Amino acid sequence: MVETARGTGEGRSNEIAARLRALIGQPQVSEAYVRFRLDLLAAQQAARRALAAMAAHSRAVCTTPRLPVGADDVAFPTDVLGRLLQAIRAAAIAHGRETEDIQRLSAAAAADPDVLPPLAAAAAFGPDVEKLEFLARRWQVYVDALLFVGRTLASPCLAEAVRICAPTAGVRDNPAAAHRCPACGSSPSVARLRRADGLRLLTCGLCGTEWEAVRLSCACCGTLDRDSLGVLRLDDADVRWIETCERCKGYVKTVDERKLPEGETVFPVVEEAATLHLDLLAEREGYIRRVPYVLSG
Repeated sequence: MVETARGTGEGRSNEIAARLRALIGQPQVSEAYVRFRLDLLAAQQAARRALAAMAAHSRAVCTTPRLPVGADDVAFPTDVLGRLLQAIRAAAIAHGRETEDIQRLSAAAAADPDVLPPLAAAAAFGPDVEKLEFLARRWQVYVDALLFVGRTLASPCLAEAVRICAPTAGVRDNPAAAHRCPACGSSPSVARLRRADGLRLLTCGLCGTEWEAVRLSCACCGTLDRDSLGVLRLDDADVRWIETCERCKGYVKTVDERKLPEGETVFPVVEEAATLHLDLLAEREGYIRRVPYVLSG
C-alpha cells in the first residue's frame, strides 16, 4: 500500500501548526527549533500553492508512466525556489540558526538565481554527492548545509510532482528497494506502527508519501538480517524510540500509534520537532542520519 501525503490542504497545515505550537514548553523540546519549523511550514506551503497554481495554469499532466518520479519529471521554478530560499534565511535569522553557509548560499543565489534548480535536483535525487561537493567547493560552504537547504527547496516541488502523477502512475514493484520511497526514491524519515493493526509504515521526508514496510528490516539499507537490527529508547514504556542497523549504521525514529490517545494523528514534522533528544541519543551511540528531514507539510 502506498499513500501520498495524508491531506495537503490548509486544514492539514493549520493542524500541524497547532500541534507544533503545542510542543513549546514541553521537556526536551527546543522552542527555537519548533518556531523555525513553523516558519518553514508556512514557507513551503506558500511554495506549494505557487507550484499548484502554475500547474493548473499550464494544465500540467504526468509525463512519466510509473513512479518514482525522476529529475526530468519535476519542475524547479527559479522564482519559487528563490522566494523559498529567502524565507529559509529569514527563518534562520529569526530563530538564531543563520550560519555563514546560509549567508554564502544566499549571496550566490542573489548573484545567479539559476544555480538553485540544479542545487535542488542534486540534493533531491541520489543525493548527487559529487555535484554537491562541487558546489560546496565553489561557494565555500559545507556539503551538509547544501544538502539541507537543497532538499528543503526541492521538497515542495517533489510533493507537487508526486501529487500530479499519483492518480495516473503505477507504483514500482521492487521489494528489494522497499526502504526507498516508491514515489520519489528518497529515504524514509519516520516510521509508525499503525493504530489499526500494528503494520509498519514509513514516511518519506522529502515528498510525504507513506508506504508499508517489513517490520523487521532496516529502514535505511533494507537489510533483513535480524542480528544487525537494534532498538534504542530512553524508557521501555516510551511510545517513541530509535530503530538502528549495525550494517549501515543508520537509524529511523519510530512511533507506536497504538499507544497514543485515541484520534491523535501522527504528523512526521511534529515527531521530528518533538524527538531531537532521540537524534542525540542515536548520534552518541555512533549512528548517523544520511539525509536531513526537510518536509514541513
